[in-house]
Amino acid sequence: MSKMSGLFIFALGTVTGAATAYIITKAKYEKIVQDEIDSVRESFERCERRRKEAVERRAEEKDERCEYAKKAAAYTRYSGRSRKDVEKEMEKKMANMPYVITPDEFGELPDYDTVTLTYYADEVLSDDMEELVDDIEETVGAVALNRFGEYEDDAVYVRNDVRKVDYEILRDERTYASVVGHNVYGSRTED
Repeated sequence: MSKMSGLFIFALGTVTGAATAYIITKAKYEKIVQDEIDSVRESFERCERRRKEAVERRAEEKDERCEYAKKAAAYTRYSGRSRKDVEKEMEKKMANMPYVITPDEFGELPDYDTVTLTYYADEVLSDDMEELVDDIEETVGAVALNRFGEYEDDAVYVRNDVRKVDYEILRDERTYASVVGHNVYGSRTED
């Protein structure tokens, strides 16, 4: 019987050890899983909060643009056109202007193209082939070029609903002339 009791004690010790290891391991991994869930939840809430702030800011900017359009229409006198017609035209024009979006919103609309532009230290905006962007106001809006650092230090993201394009504008501390070897007007630079 001593062999049986030894085996029984060994089996009881093994089962007890396995149960203890299971309980400790289960608690450890449940904590790891819960930490991951909390981290994802925090990240999602932070992202959702930024998105809501961006939507609110865009609504405020649209209201400001509409208010500006009304004021501009009040100062403008067109013969044969009523003030309300001018105000409506200005509001429509202002509502179609490009606007800054969050980095998370960039490229999220499937029917919108994405384009990367570079904004140089000498205030030149060019595409990825170093061709100049001629109409900055209609493409990305001049206001966007003053919004570096709002979300990222060296990037601004702009949506143009008229062209159905999301623009990523990257700031480059070099001058356009130093990159392409000539200035905006085509004359060569001296190195």
